[in-house]
Amino acid sequence: RVSPAKKKQFFINQAIRNSDLTPRAKGKKSLRRQENTRFLDNLLERDECSKEDGEGHETALPTIFTEACTNGNYVEYWSDFMNRSGEEQERLLALLEEEAQRTHSEKSHKDQREVNPAFSAQECFQRIDRRLRVTLRRRQIPMGVLEGLESGLLGFFKAHPQSVYTTKLSSSYERLLLHAVCQYMALTSASSDCNGARQTEVVNKQEEFLPPQPLLSVYLEQLS
Repeated sequence: RVSPAKKKQFFINQAIRNSDLTPRAKGKKSLRRQENTRFLDNLLERDECSKEDGEGHETALPTIFTEACTNGNYVEYWSDFMNRSGEEQERLLALLEEEAQRTHSEKSHKDQREVNPAFSAQECFQRIDRRLRVTLRRRQIPMGVLEGLESGLLGFFKAHPQSVYTTKLSSSYERLLLHAVCQYMALTSASSDCNGARQTEVVNKQEEFLPPQPLLSVYLEQLS
């Protein structure tokens, strides 16, 4: 069985041979390939020195380079990459970089949409149950009550995002508004009987609590 050290040396030598077969061209791609090869060679030397210096000490975790040369899951891909010409390597790296930039750009665009007040408010409002949305649009909502419910939830979950918020509201209409506010804020609420009264528990199932802007009370005023 071939040892990991010999496997690594094989890939290093292979990279060096490929570089020697490449003419001493003046182009940036060829120069970069030669620099990468020298880097790999130096990396091996530093790794061997580390082994000598570290004798008698706790074994260090394998480097990314060591993993690439010795881990059976990576060797095939690493070997394929190293066997490509400098131009092909550059083209592959360029494609990977372009894909990474496109993914980052798409994520940034999505984040911008999520923080856009008009977009996020509309999306949050659509999370509310359809019948509740109809009630909120058609009826004159007591904004003082609605703002009070929002304030209670905001204060609690900003301080304790993973705790359970519990309240006992005597009015069924207030509980209805509470459920609407919870759905708008992406919170989960449920009411149940407790000692002859209706108790509502609210939980945040997200990793953190990020209240939308604007709040439901403000959004409804904008709609009216």
